[in-house]
Amino acid sequence: MLLALSFLWIQNSRLSSLNQAFELRDQEQKAAIESLQSDFKVQTEGLLAIQSRNQEIEAEMSRYLDIFKRHNLSKLAAAKPGLIETRVNNGTKEVFESIEQDSRNIDSLDDGLQLRANP
Repeated sequence: MLLALSFLWIQNSRLSSLNQAFELRDQEQKAAIESLQSDFKVQTEGLLAIQSRNQEIEAEMSRYLDIFKRHNLSKLAAAKPGLIETRVNNGTKEVFESIEQDSRNIDSLDDGLQLRANP
């Protein structure tokens, strides 16, 4: 009887230790899942913002292409070179500024995300 009780006590101690280890692992996994869900939410919001901006840019591009289709720019540039040059320069400047801003936005999307090395 004493031997059976001793065996059960040892078995209970071992199972208790295993249970604590599993509970710790479970807590770590829940924290990792919450972190991944949070990161996914941030990425999703960023991607939606970029997608919205992309739609705006495409609409603007369509508007500009329509303007180019309706006007003979070669003829206009020959007649009024100063008018065309300043508009083209201003448009080019706006495009490059927009590209720089979009690049900053894309670069900032992963700020605050934690990267883990693969084991």
